[in-house]
Amino acid sequence: MNLTIAITAMVATIAAAVAAVGSWRAARTANETATKLAFIERDRRHTELTPKFQITCAEKADAPLSADLHVTLTGGGIEHLDQVTVKILDETGSTHWTHTLPPGVSPEQAEAFVWGPWEFNTGASDQVVSKRLSKQRSYSRMNGENWDRLSLQRTVRGSWMTASTEEGWRKERVGPVRLLLTCLRDGYEPWSLLHEVKVEPEAQPSAA
Repeated sequence: MNLTIAITAMVATIAAAVAAVGSWRAARTANETATKLAFIERDRRHTELTPKFQITCAEKADAPLSADLHVTLTGGGIEHLDQVTVKILDETGSTHWTHTLPPGVSPEQAEAFVWGPWEFNTGASDQVVSKRLSKQRSYSRMNGENWDRLSLQRTVRGSWMTASTEEGWRKERVGPVRLLLTCLRDGYEPWSLLHEVKVEPEAQPSAA
């Protein structure tokens, strides 16, 4: 009889252990499912809130090697962005650097060089930090400060390009200007938005 009691107790213990393991697995599966659903919902919400911009660029009639880039926050689920930066990207379709840089060109210079038709005008130091990157600034549709005008200038060929001319360089690079906008808002994952902008001639005022 004692043996029967011992066997019964052992079976009950094993059953309890099996049940505990089953409960742990079920709880773990439920937690994993809840986590996945939370990630999916967060990504969906993040996509819904993606800021929308209108971006235009006009080459100045009285200064053909200069242009104005207009960036305006027009919509999306966020009315205010804490920080927005605009970065000019290289053109696509070709490999610009080999594993060995040209003599006299440092990695920093290579990174700063824009392979494309336009770059930021570094003379406008209140707006930009380099030929590629604008300064961070906030955008708000609520107070009307939802836009910026950034000064561009035509790129010039690299000093090492002895086989090409400035005219040839410009003819080969007609656009568009490729931009990466990075948008930050406290409490949200950043948004990285790619835009390709055609540079148009500046509109002329109509005759009275």
